[in-house]
Amino acid sequence: MLSTLWAAMLLSADIQPLALLPTAAVTISQSQLVPDPTAAFQAGLTAFQANDYEGAIAAWESALTGFQAADNSTQVALTLNALAAATLSLSRHGEAIAYASESAAIAETLDRSDLVAQALGNLGIAYQASGQFAQAVATYEQALNRLQDQPESAAIAQLYGLLGNAYEALGDYDSAIAAQSTSMTLAANLNAPSLEATAQMNLGGLYSLEADYDRAIAWYERGIALATETGFLGSAAYGLNNLGGTYQKLGDQAAAIAQFERSLVLAVETGNRQLQATVLTNLGVAFEDADDFDRALRSHQASVAIARDLETPRLLADALNNLAHTQLVTGNFDQAEMALQESVQLLSALRQGLADADKVNVFDTQIYTYNLLMQVQVAQGDYVAALETSEAGRARAFVESFATDATQLAAPTIDELRQVARQLDATLVEYAIVPEDDFTVQGRQRGEAGRVFVWVVAPDGTVTFAEISLAGVTLSLNEQVQQSRSAIGALGRTRGIGVVQNESIEPATDLNDLYNRLIAPIAAALPDDPDDLVVLVPHESLFYLPFAALQDDAGNYLIDQHTLLTTPAIQLLALTLEATPAEGGAPLVVGNPTMPSVPSFDAELQPLPGAEAEATEIAELFQTKAILGGDATESQVAAAMPAANVVHLATHGLLDYVDTTDRIPILGAIALAPSDEDDGLLTAREIANLSLSAQLVVLSACDTGLGEVTGDGVVGLSRSLLSAGAQSTVVSLWSVPDEPTADLMKAFYTELWQGANKAQALRQAMLQTRAQYPDPINWAAFVLVGNPAPLSSHPARL
Repeated sequence: MLSTLWAAMLLSADIQPLALLPTAAVTISQSQLVPDPTAAFQAGLTAFQANDYEGAIAAWESALTGFQAADNSTQVALTLNALAAATLSLSRHGEAIAYASESAAIAETLDRSDLVAQALGNLGIAYQASGQFAQAVATYEQALNRLQDQPESAAIAQLYGLLGNAYEALGDYDSAIAAQSTSMTLAANLNAPSLEATAQMNLGGLYSLEADYDRAIAWYERGIALATETGFLGSAAYGLNNLGGTYQKLGDQAAAIAQFERSLVLAVETGNRQLQATVLTNLGVAFEDADDFDRALRSHQASVAIARDLETPRLLADALNNLAHTQLVTGNFDQAEMALQESVQLLSALRQGLADADKVNVFDTQIYTYNLLMQVQVAQGDYVAALETSEAGRARAFVESFATDATQLAAPTIDELRQVARQLDATLVEYAIVPEDDFTVQGRQRGEAGRVFVWVVAPDGTVTFAEISLAGVTLSLNEQVQQSRSAIGALGRTRGIGVVQNESIEPATDLNDLYNRLIAPIAAALPDDPDDLVVLVPHESLFYLPFAALQDDAGNYLIDQHTLLTTPAIQLLALTLEATPAEGGAPLVVGNPTMPSVPSFDAELQPLPGAEAEATEIAELFQTKAILGGDATESQVAAAMPAANVVHLATHGLLDYVDTTDRIPILGAIALAPSDEDDGLLTAREIANLSLSAQLVVLSACDTGLGEVTGDGVVGLSRSLLSAGAQSTVVSLWSVPDEPTADLMKAFYTELWQGANKAQALRQAMLQTRAQYPDPINWAAFVLVGNPAPLSSHPARL
């Protein structure tokens, strides 16, 4: 089941009622003078405090005319900011943006940092409410910078709270918790109970998003009590709504409905229509969970009606999503699809203009709307449309980072997917994990898999669909994937360290079970010729599954039967096929660099003599010289990578190393030699900032195909390489043993040297390595991602 993200509180400080209130922008009439603009301003303030926002706007427009006629710039700036607050309270966000922007500009000319910060605060609220999250963060930070000389003030406390709300909207919960904690501490020191209660309840919301429900309830109850005691009923209304959401996640529908209904009463009493819409959609979800479908539909429809009147696209998208879920379970498929198509369009617009890392986080909070639309289309028997939705709901930020023009950003059509199959003469196999029916979405959480959808697109364009039920299984799909890895010894984190064969578990049992679950239902649609290409498009935990090592009932591995290629999305693969091959660049081969120190690791990185021998032999094959030991510094390797047509890095891969140089941490690094210029850790973030043209990048290291599994695929080293411009990459799914890896890589390049395409070369290398090292731990770790074409230049053609 899907639910909204319970709304963050966008509240004003009780100390400065006009400082950081919601904002908006309108055309201002200056047709008449006002005899007493000060009295008009006060009348507007009285109306605003009584929640009469239209009355406040009328009074403040009159005051503005008078202050402008009197050339009183300070009062003009204050009145414009007040109008921004009033129009924001009516969810007229476009007007709020204009009012706040004009107020900030005038305050700048007056060199009034306090007024500038107030206007920027309202401008940030308007940006956030209209879905412009990146602009909101930048605006709040700009406002905080203007108040650097006021270390403790109500304005700063509120700005940190608002900044936390914006981080939450971006899915960056760690930064959000830090900002809300700062806001709460400052508010407590200032004896500002409204701000303190708001921060406490926002912390409750964040812990609920992270599934820490005991801590969430404690923070909610603390904030609600403080807000109620001090008379801030608007704040209490938000807290009650969010507390209801937490009880809903715990399955206590009666408690959830009680809290939602208390919140709705206060939302109506305080005239907060945006909160009314949010509470109504949450009530609809709770009623559906209680099997009261008539009340659920009425609540959702009321929420959608309010949201359509407001300029809040995320609110409308959530309301439509939840309405559609109730329509799905009651069999109204056509109406559900219409609602979800509109929701998807709204969500797509919310991601425009964001940086890549923020797109990944935001998309991670949106993927279940795509998943629900896919379910509706499958329920209608429209499997082709469901495949298009499945594609649209994965790797969107990745595609946008890779695309060169706007035409490549549109959601893919079945004709485009069939074109990829024809162009590669390949069979495409796309998986989509569907959560259990009782899963309620909050933030970036993932539900346990209840079903798996699988589509097979043949080279002739034929589409085959299968639905795999996971009901009644002893282990969840995630647990099965993990156990299959453990059973073959896929342990440890770095090449040559910690790989231990687990003798107590029989690998074939797990590998066969997963074959029967994921491959057997579609086996008849797969090609008979093992040289024919099969493109795997995994989903969520399936990115960690060693497909090559899955075994049928006869004991045959999947790699015996098929040549495999992996991609996060078919559309992304299509973009790699369009890239122009790099010509003339020399291969770059690196092996066994002098290992850097990694302070966050318990053990030192050990030398890799097998990697050095591997690199030396591969360099000879390419008629070049390997860069080894202390010569393989991070700065030298990073400088050489953009010009290389093939890059081979045989070293340690560090999945657990976290690059914290930016607000959003990114996992993954390659160990290289340190120097005076660098620390020897080439991180995934640094790789993404390179400009590569390589036809192939091989990370002959450990765990280089892993990372953080998100709605955008695996965020890690392989993603960074493709985003930087590499056409394809070979990466590993676990800590690979040193000697078998060296043999596999030599076999791989020998096949490439003889003209095989990359997928065929990797298959043959696996088969040859298996002949000497039979256990899958030794040969099944590596996957090819991206364009499988043969190298356009290699030693045989030099």
